This record gives sequence, C-alpha cells and structure tokens, in this order.
Amino acid sequence: MTNDQLKTFVTVVEKGGFRAAAKALYKTQPSVSAAVKNLEQHFNLPFFDRSNYRPELTDEGRAFYTQAKKLLQQATELEMYGHQLASTETSQLTLSLSAMCALPTVLAKIKHFCSDHPKLRLQLNTEHLSGVLEQLKLERADLAIGPLVGIDQHYEYLEISQIKMVTVISPRLLDTTQEAKITQQQLRQLPHILISDTGSVAPFDHINVLLGGQRWYVNDYQMKKALLVSAMGWARIPEHIIKHQLADNTLVKINVENFNSQNIVPMYLIKLKQNPSSAIAKAFWQEMLNPE
Repeated sequence: MTNDQLKTFVTVVEKGGFRAAAKALYKTQPSVSAAVKNLEQHFNLPFFDRSNYRPELTDEGRAFYTQAKKLLQQATELEMYGHQLASTETSQLTLSLSAMCALPTVLAKIKHFCSDHPKLRLQLNTEHLSGVLEQLKLERADLAIGPLVGIDQHYEYLEISQIKMVTVISPRLLDTTQEAKITQQQLRQLPHILISDTGSVAPFDHINVLLGGQRWYVNDYQMKKALLVSAMGWARIPEHIIKHQLADNTLVKINVENFNSQNIVPMYLIKLKQNPSSAIAKAFWQEMLNPE
C-alpha cells in the first residue's frame, strides 16, 4: 500500500469515477484503475462494485475510505510540519524553574546561554514543590531546575548551585534581642508564611512547619517577602532574596528550638530519563556542567 494508491482511491470516490479522478490527478485512466486494483488486491477486498455504469463503493470500500481520508490528512499535516522545521533555525527550550532558585549565578548562566543562541525561544515556568517536576511529567518542560523534592529513579540530575535557607521575622513583630533561641510556642501564635504547591496532580505537604501553628499561603516569594517586611508573619526563605532587609535589620534571622531554622539546599538541573532530549536541551545541559 502506498500513499499514491490511497490518494488515487480517495479521489475516485470523491470525483465519482475513474475518468474524473484521472483528470483531477493528471493521470491516464488505466493508471488510475491499476492503482485502485492493486490496492484491492493488497487487502483481497473489493472496494468498488463495477457492475453498474458508475463504480459504487462496497461496504468495505466505504469503511476503508473513511480511514484513508483521515490518514491522508495526517500525512499532509506531517509533511507541512516537516517543511516548517526545515525552513526555520529557531529552537525552543522550556524550563520549569523552582521559585526558590532565582539565584544570580544560575540566571547569569541562563542569560549567557541565550546570548550564545540568539534565535532560541526560551520559555520559563516558575513552579514550587511538586509543580517543578510535574511540568516534566506532563511534557510541558524540557528541563527543570530546583531541589530534589519528589525525585525518584525516573530522573537524571546534576547539582548546579546551592542556596541558604534562613528563618526570619520582623523585629517589630517579635523582640528577639533578649533571647538566643525562640520557642515554638512563641511562633505558633504568629502566621507562618508558606508558598503554595503549584502542582495539580499530587501536591506535597510542607515539611518545615510547626504543628498547630497558623499558616498563610501565598503564590510567590515577592508576596512572602512583602508580608515579612510588613511584620505580618515569619518564614523560612532563601537568604539571597532578603539580603538587603537583613543588612538594614528590617528582617532578622531567628533560631527556633527543635526546628530546621537554617540549612543549605542544593539546586539541580533535572530531566526525565524516558523523554528524549532535543539538541538545544542537550546543549543547555552541557552548558550547566561547565564551571563558573
């Protein structure tokens, strides 16, 4: 079975006969008849009843025509898509970027890569918790950058940076000058500001929280930072995001008893092993391997 045979068969059906099909296809009538006959012999099925003046579709021919029409349409669309790929030098790369890893060093590398690939169309999706990897699972992103939250054997990853998480509060909300360590009870009455999980399939619960405490959820670090500066709650937050507020004591670090008040969190470039990487994604992966 060939594409030409299918096209000839469909044209005979739609033009109502072999002579009209030959005219439409700029072919001889015998060649049109031979193409349809070879198609029938290939499946050992009669597609036309030729006992009358005009050929009429058999039941098998009518069913085959419906599917042949769909297949030819798909083939046409695929050919057009192939020509589009061949006629453009533009590449597209989609990154799922954890909201917590907006590090200057990481962003500088991304910017440098874009400069080296001026025709690259870069798409960034900012996610949090399960939303970072969900973009890979749903094939909405080529690569992800974030912590290893929810990682398993289906992923490949490499460490590209680290961030320092600190716990902070406004001195206007809680006086910390007299105490080296804050009790959980002191914080339990104050709102703990958290960023909502952006995943929709299997969202994670937050780990570093106080049982029984108040929780406020926001959508990004900008709002989280604004609430902290406004003395409306306390939170863990990447240190680089609030470095100016720490410098002028608008916010102060606190050490909370029996709580992960401060730690280093590695950031990784992540991809799904089962998803084939495009040439531009492979180039980006290699770029992130390079030292600063």
